[in-house]
Amino acid sequence: MNSKSFLGLSSALFAIFVWGISFVSTKIILRELPPVTIAFFRQFIALIPLIILMIFKKENFRIKKGELMLFSLSSLFGIVLYFFFENRGLTLISASNASLLVAAVPIFVLIIDAISGRKKINIPSLLCIITSVVGVYFITFEGKVPDFRSGSFLGTLLVLASMISWIIYTFLSSNLGKKYSSLKMTTIQTALSIPLFIPFVSVEFDKWIMPSAVSLLNLIFLGVFCSALAYVFFLFGLKNHGPVLVSALLNLIPVITIIAEAIMLKEMISVYQAAGAALILGSISYLSLKKE
Repeated sequence: MNSKSFLGLSSALFAIFVWGISFVSTKIILRELPPVTIAFFRQFIALIPLIILMIFKKENFRIKKGELMLFSLSSLFGIVLYFFFENRGLTLISASNASLLVAAVPIFVLIIDAISGRKKINIPSLLCIITSVVGVYFITFEGKVPDFRSGSFLGTLLVLASMISWIIYTFLSSNLGKKYSSLKMTTIQTALSIPLFIPFVSVEFDKWIMPSAVSLLNLIFLGVFCSALAYVFFLFGLKNHGPVLVSALLNLIPVITIIAEAIMLKEMISVYQAAGAALILGSISYLSLKKE
């Protein structure tokens, strides 16, 4: 492996590493700050390094006439609603469970494609969907009789809602990605998310407190590394190694979250959660390999 390939692989692994830890960092901050407030300040902090990168790369901030609404909608679904649901879900379920549910996005994209008639589901894909649903059941109810009034079920629904928001975002951003660089798209969408967050975060104003040094450092980590720099490293890795290897590496995110949760929060997963993780990750890995 030459130095450029090594640097590309290291960059992708760095992005995946910080994304895996992000769920645990959010759980730590939730001890002091409400969920939407965390998301708001995360984007506010992320905007600073993104603007610096834009200036460094000499990118302009102009967008084509008539596309402000599309940028605003993509920001609403991909940032505001995504983090609104995900962070609220994290108040009710563990970081590892949330990361596993988010990792199952390809499964839900497959379901939506089938329902909309865009793609037919074959037998192997159907088995992957069923296996993933069983995995979600294991990590949500831990093999017990489903209690649809439980906090874990509500937390699961909230994280699933964040996944739906993200899927809508990918559809909205698909055309934008053909016209603008990833850096420019991310910067503009992040900037637009600040005012869009106001109606959601305003109801939490009375819960605002001065966070501790630990929470503040975790918030800076989320903004600078997870929401700004990680995507730069990830795209560099994608450019040097292609989608096959890098997409497969994304499946490491829940594994990193589980390890980080055990170390940082002293929380261990149960046998049922481990089984659910294996079912979900196995299904996603199969679909990724089959697709490629």
